Amino acid sequence: MKKVKHKRKSRKGLLIGILCLLLATVCGIAGCLYWYLSQNGMMKTAKTEKAAEEKKTETEAETKPSESKTASFHFTGVGDNLLHDPIFVYYEEDNQSRDYLPIYEATLPYTQNADLSYINFETLCAGDEFGLSGYPNFNGPKEMMDTLKNAGFNWFSICSNHSFDRGADGLMAEMNYIQDNMPDVAYTGSNLSQEASSTPKVVDVNGVKVGLESFTYGLNGYVLPEGQEWLVNQFTTADGGINYDLIKQKLDALKAVSDVQIVTMHWGEEYQNTPNELQQEAARYLNEQGVEVIIGTHPHVIQPAEFISGPEQETLVYYSLGNFLSSQDEFARMIGGMADFDLNYDFNTKKTTFSNVKFIPTITYISPDIRRYKTSTIHEYNNDWAADHYLQVAYGQDMSKEAVQNYVREVMQDPVNIEVVYE
Repeated sequence: MKKVKHKRKSRKGLLIGILCLLLATVCGIAGCLYWYLSQNGMMKTAKTEKAAEEKKTETEAETKPSESKTASFHFTGVGDNLLHDPIFVYYEEDNQSRDYLPIYEATLPYTQNADLSYINFETLCAGDEFGLSGYPNFNGPKEMMDTLKNAGFNWFSICSNHSFDRGADGLMAEMNYIQDNMPDVAYTGSNLSQEASSTPKVVDVNGVKVGLESFTYGLNGYVLPEGQEWLVNQFTTADGGINYDLIKQKLDALKAVSDVQIVTMHWGEEYQNTPNELQQEAARYLNEQGVEVIIGTHPHVIQPAEFISGPEQETLVYYSLGNFLSSQDEFARMIGGMADFDLNYDFNTKKTTFSNVKFIPTITYISPDIRRYKTSTIHEYNNDWAADHYLQVAYGQDMSKEAVQNYVREVMQDPVNIEVVYE
């Protein structure tokens, strides 16, 4: 009996073991399945959340305004480089050289350190082959152009009432010299061909495409050859009005390929400190056409500066910068101006703003024997210079720094957002 009972217990234990094993197996499979399903679900949730987050970021990036991209450059410009013959004749005799750079020594820190540095070629520089001369039909040495380049000027306006003093050949000789010897210097206002006249002049200044153009009111009675009207940009009509078609044609081509436009105008009445109606009318039209800056020359004396507000933008206008260098023997003709400002361009809004806008007076010094000439700004000029100035020594004209300051203050008044420098 005991033997039989033992066998039954063994079978019962075996059965229980098998059942436990089956149960453990089922539980294991169930656990694995649960783990797999839960993990898979979590991964899907994580992926979904990540995709949603990425979509949200993309949407925010689309709706968030992009950061503004801007660029700036510093501009310096001066008035008439009026080459009376004593300036270059005596210099060469006394120095045995045609390197005229010492004449401009005091103003080099301004003109050499600007990004865009402008000077007005009041008078032709066609060279010896056309006969050197002063007033009334001017022609200076070509070496003067080398000097001005070395002085830092990289924009020449060669468009004035004296541009035709040696005819078409003389003007072309001047342009060819610049083009052949000064590839980094832009020249405007006169053209070597119809094709050149139709090609907008654009320079890259710190990433800003700056369109440049120049116009003159006339040519002292000279008439452009028939079929070669493209030689000089003459903005007045035969009856003394404004040739709006020519200006618009030039500016439309310029605006199509540039970010900002700077235009120089040879205009106004000689020796008058106030802009006339034609100057004001032309300035308003240039503003309407979207021009950012206007630099005026020709009167040989300074005129006020201002901002003109218009539908496109504000236009900074210097109506006349007067003489930068000359041998004219009158106090007011010794005083010029330097346009000095930072231009800031926003590539997204395509708008221009200005900062540090200044009018800096310049003075021409002439030695008592009229053989030495120098340019300076009001910063360098002092009463030692004044006491030795030809006009004060020979004619008793008050050339003191105080006299210069008072004159500039009277003419310029107190322009809005333009600093007139007096020290």
